[in-house]
Amino acid sequence: MRMMDQEHARAGRPVAPSLHAGIVAAVPDAVVVVDDAGLIVLANPHVTEVFGWAEHEICGQPVEVLMPPRFRALHPGRRGGYSGHRMDLLELRGHRKDGTEFPAEISLATIEEDGRRWVCATVRDITARKRSEERFRQLVDAAPDPLVITDAAGTIVLANQQAQAVFGYAGDDLVGQPIEILVPARHREGHRRMRAAFAAAPDVRPMGSGRELYALHRDGHEIPVEISLAPLVTDDELLLSASIRDLSERNRIQAQVDQVREDLVATVSHEMRTPLTSIIGYLELVLDDEPLPAQTSSMLEIVRQNAHRELALVNDLLTVASVGDEGPGADVVDLGALVRASVAQALPVAAGRGVRLGVSPGHGAALVRGRSHRLRQVVDNLVSNALKFTPAGGTVTVSSGDVDGRASITVTDDGVGIEADELPVVFERLYRTPSAIAACTPGAGIGLSLVKAITQAHGGRVEVTSAVGEGSTFRVLLPYAA
Repeated sequence: MRMMDQEHARAGRPVAPSLHAGIVAAVPDAVVVVDDAGLIVLANPHVTEVFGWAEHEICGQPVEVLMPPRFRALHPGRRGGYSGHRMDLLELRGHRKDGTEFPAEISLATIEEDGRRWVCATVRDITARKRSEERFRQLVDAAPDPLVITDAAGTIVLANQQAQAVFGYAGDDLVGQPIEILVPARHREGHRRMRAAFAAAPDVRPMGSGRELYALHRDGHEIPVEISLAPLVTDDELLLSASIRDLSERNRIQAQVDQVREDLVATVSHEMRTPLTSIIGYLELVLDDEPLPAQTSSMLEIVRQNAHRELALVNDLLTVASVGDEGPGADVVDLGALVRASVAQALPVAAGRGVRLGVSPGHGAALVRGRSHRLRQVVDNLVSNALKFTPAGGTVTVSSGDVDGRASITVTDDGVGIEADELPVVFERLYRTPSAIAACTPGAGIGLSLVKAITQAHGGRVEVTSAVGEGSTFRVLLPYAA
């Protein structure tokens, strides 16, 4: 380095301080050293990579040659006002020899020797990083829901365009704000505790937790939302990503659907159930009256049976439509007693079809909280369904007990079974399997959907396994009363 200094002095070029040239050359960024006149006295090899100037070309040039022309006139004044303290990672624009610009991070430090002072500038080309950040930003802005990213302290570091639109903010107004700015005041203290707990044990938490959550709009009104959380682990820190779904429109549509459903239930109840009840009543009076001709009596009996069938169908439809609004109920119900009562009632039907129907030995009382008549409907429908699809000589077994820590009702048959591709849809309303349609098996496809609706209303779930020609097993799982 001293030799280089001497050669520069003989050539009349500015003299660099006595630095360790090997260390400077090894720095992975461009390094230039500038004297107090603003002239470049030293440049490491990476200057050529970053700026396109060779060392022998750049040394002796004013440092302003490395910045865009529009900034050059103001720079000498700013350079003269530099106090000499270290400045880390200024984000500025660089200017290459070919005239192109690039984004750069620059740090400044002062070197003093023999009463003289130089400024060492380390320059990093961040074009690739900016391009990556822009792609990430475009990806974030393309998300259909508001997305907010915070650091571990809860400070917002990024909010996409959807977040700005939904919560009423513009530009980067949210960046730098605490995340609690989007939380209603009454929930903020609890949110801080939950945020700290999540930061201590970060994990993906999907939407649909069942909780009612609200976010705060800039104008003060609250927005119903669903939120999913995910940790973003970087080299420097832990970031927390919150994807927020505005439920306002969904809730509005749901309210309209609920109103339509209520209107439909009221209409069906009045326009169909009432006339059917009246028809059945008059038919029974006629059939119980004076003896009728055998053919007339037979036809009226068919009418009465069909009227009862239609009334049962209407009642099932009304139950499916309204069961979710009833709530599970608070009575303690013994599933074992329900099973025994249901089987006892169905025994004549089973005997008439030549099917063996029985109750499997239980495992103690299976007590749940709920509505006894609704849970009885579950058992009755499952038993009726099993009897329909079990040929003469077959067996249907019903049991109650414990499965994986939940109270259970299990109905097993060795009947015709269900095709594998039909299993996912057997609980859909009005669905009937092709085999049931081909065999003209009675039913409207309401029973199993009713089972599912009542089970879910009681906080449980229903499962089915089946094999064609071997039979089916339907199992209802419910939380215990305790």
